[in-house]
Amino acid sequence: MTSPLRFLSLAITLALSHPTSADAQGRPTPPDSLRVPILVYHNIQPAAEARGIRAPDLTMRPEVFAAQMQYLKDKQIPVVSFTALVEALEGKRTLPAKAVVITFDDGRVNQLHNAIPVLKKLGFTATFFPFTHAMDRNPRYFTWAQFRELQEAGMTIGSHTSLHVRVDKMKDAKQMHEEVTGSRDLLRQKLGESATEYFSYPFGALATAGDSAVRAAGYRAARAYTGGPWNSIRDRWRLKAIPMTENMKRFVQVVDPEAAPAAPAAPKASKPAAATTRKGAGAPGKPASKR
Repeated sequence: MTSPLRFLSLAITLALSHPTSADAQGRPTPPDSLRVPILVYHNIQPAAEARGIRAPDLTMRPEVFAAQMQYLKDKQIPVVSFTALVEALEGKRTLPAKAVVITFDDGRVNQLHNAIPVLKKLGFTATFFPFTHAMDRNPRYFTWAQFRELQEAGMTIGSHTSLHVRVDKMKDAKQMHEEVTGSRDLLRQKLGESATEYFSYPFGALATAGDSAVRAAGYRAARAYTGGPWNSIRDRWRLKAIPMTENMKRFVQVVDPEAAPAAPAAPKASKPAAATTRKGAGAPGKPASKR
């Protein structure tokens, strides 16, 4: 007869051997879900340049971004493309263990200056989601020529609407079409017919009408802004993601949960960095504001 203590020991062993997955709210995930965190970045710029910006919680210093990318390299955590993740969800390929996807929203030119060199150096790929109205109009954003350079470097380009608007607030079907389909048509006109298979919702604002518009426009998949690291094919039009902050402990919890207790500290902020923090900004380690 098995003793109660031995039975308890066996139960604990089985639980650790077969952990259950859960989303960001602790709800069980479907059995066909994959844990492939989609990391979301926005501004990558020095603290002195970020002073006075509207959303300091969306800004990361270049040295912190470099430290996060170097961690992935040092720990041999595979960085896969957005397409690879979608194909894995479709059952067309198998991804390596602990894989992650890197994405950038908005198309700000500081991503080109401060993130692309790091990605190229480490051999990483990423997906960039610009809102098209800013291209060639605002010097703080990419030009079309710069996006073509990204394509040539192996990066993926998706759409973030035309004017960076909330699709959940749109009541006009014509406007919805212009923001979702029009932005994709322009990206394809400028970057080629093979461009722009993916969509990212501005502000993470989701809506059934938005899902329908994304599907009708012919996108292959769409990315939300929050939700956690688990996705299944049922999430195709609202793939869950995780906004990144400068909190290295939180970063490691996302990309390398088994090593989280030994997470390295982020590079110390220089004195000007204090000026970038204003009342009401998100606390370190908390998810950034939806953009």
